Amino acid sequence: MSESLPAFTPDEYRQRLARAQKLMAERGLAALLVTTEMNFRYFSGLHTQAWVMPTRPMFLVLPAARHPVAVIPSGSLVGMRQNSWIADVRTWPAPRPPDDGVTLLRDALSEISGPGDRIGAELGPETQLRMPLLDYHRLADLLAPRSFQDASALMFRLRMLKSPAETARIRAAAQILSRSFAALPDALHAGMTEREACVALQKKLLDGGIEKIPYLVAASGREGYETINANPGDRQLLSGDVLIIDTGSTADGYFCDFDRNFAFGSRDDATRRAHDLVYAATDAGIAAARPGRTAGEVWRAMAKKLGEDAVRGASVGRMGHGLGLALTEPPSIHPDDQTVLEAGMVITIEPGVAYAAADGSRKVMVHEEDVLLTEGPPTLLSTRAAADMPVIA
Repeated sequence: MSESLPAFTPDEYRQRLARAQKLMAERGLAALLVTTEMNFRYFSGLHTQAWVMPTRPMFLVLPAARHPVAVIPSGSLVGMRQNSWIADVRTWPAPRPPDDGVTLLRDALSEISGPGDRIGAELGPETQLRMPLLDYHRLADLLAPRSFQDASALMFRLRMLKSPAETARIRAAAQILSRSFAALPDALHAGMTEREACVALQKKLLDGGIEKIPYLVAASGREGYETINANPGDRQLLSGDVLIIDTGSTADGYFCDFDRNFAFGSRDDATRRAHDLVYAATDAGIAAARPGRTAGEVWRAMAKKLGEDAVRGASVGRMGHGLGLALTEPPSIHPDDQTVLEAGMVITIEPGVAYAAADGSRKVMVHEEDVLLTEGPPTLLSTRAAADMPVIA
């Protein structure tokens, strides 16, 4: 997959650093301490399985006016040399709990900052330090009177705007998933389980060139499902059931994320109306996703189509989110999110509605697509689902 995608050049990484340094100057930060896998990769280019091991933390220091410094376990040095543009790489033989990179971090941050300077770190929502809290407090003590402050919004601000090479990866993942979903009905049949249906999709994704499938949920029920946040189980899919499968799958580290609904045997009128409604709301959300509007305005365009009582009953919280190196990124398509949309952002449009099934039980229906914002109408990265929910004989 990665061989057919445009390469990330050293110039692109330098541009990312320059944009970060501009924002650091505006916020009076002497440096950024990067601790999460997504931001480490975003600035360094290193893509490694080492993040699976919590015993080996990795750090990146972005100075306000110099080149970055990587502080990594010695076992990742070769990969760093082969896959990153960063020249200043400092290592220690991890794991070494008494000093897992803390002294090296202190030295690097001391070189590029002075007493009283502020250092940005990943302390806010949707981020993590990925180092023991005791080590963080020790590092802060060693660097005093320097202080740490949350810079997670700064980093998300950078990542919200995707380069053409980033967009190409999201599009590639979304197209593989679109083709796999379109072919899935031929592999589905009444009597199979949710788990078997998901395995069928996973096989198609991997055969199609998907790199990883970190997120895959499924839910089913007669005339609809009660939630989408469920692991696929051994429930048999019978006539009258509705199945949703939602997956976040990657191409060279970048996520697509959308779902599809399938009816087994037949569709009752309540299910059909709910699907028609979320489909129309998806169209409304796509149409509203224009530069200059806010994420909240996109939510309201969908809520107007759905009816706000039905939206609140669905308990979905938001109706879409940003997409990229993480499955979900800012902005949130939520009524309170005032992020102004810009060309280059990639977001999901994900309306959900609650409805009463024929037997009086409460069900929900959710639909989702991935879009790239442009100066004009947004561009679909996923292939738009058919207006009619597929019916599995």
